Amino acid sequence: MSWRLEGDLLTGPHGTCDLTEIETAAFVESTVQLMRMRRLDLCGPSGLCRISINTRVGLSPKNADRAAHRTLCRRVAEHLSRRAPDLPVTLGETGAIKALWFGVGGLSFFMGLGIAVAALASGVSSDRWPGMIVPLIALVLLGGWLMHRYALWRKPVEIPVSALPTLVDLLDQPKVPDQNL
Repeated sequence: MSWRLEGDLLTGPHGTCDLTEIETAAFVESTVQLMRMRRLDLCGPSGLCRISINTRVGLSPKNADRAAHRTLCRRVAEHLSRRAPDLPVTLGETGAIKALWFGVGGLSFFMGLGIAVAALASGVSSDRWPGMIVPLIALVLLGGWLMHRYALWRKPVEIPVSALPTLVDLLDQPKVPDQNL
């Protein structure tokens, strides 16, 4: 992907974003299996500008794509911090995506409980319970974890945009093994 930051305009694969009009920002990093997704979402009157990268978990921070994404996020954050240093950046999912994950969690949780109750009420034979119990517990635990992680009533963690470059750098630091082991 090709990005260009000239003055107050950020131009990317989906158009141009005027950084002077940014009203909200979110920084999201998540890992699923062996894939890491990281993105900076910028919202303004002209819509959403999403700077994202998907890489495998073990990929070195020195990788050209990761380094380019990190540099772009840093430059955009530094630019925004000069214009509006107190602009809050939400850490984690927001809006409809957060609500969707919460809904998936609720569905999993209540389906797991519902199946267990239905099995008990219908008199499922005791020889079938060992094969059912582990998947049902996994479904309920997954649902509970998703509901907790994406709780709609919880206030999101926010940092000022001026702290975002430091956060981006810290996330790409090599992991140092615990010396106390």
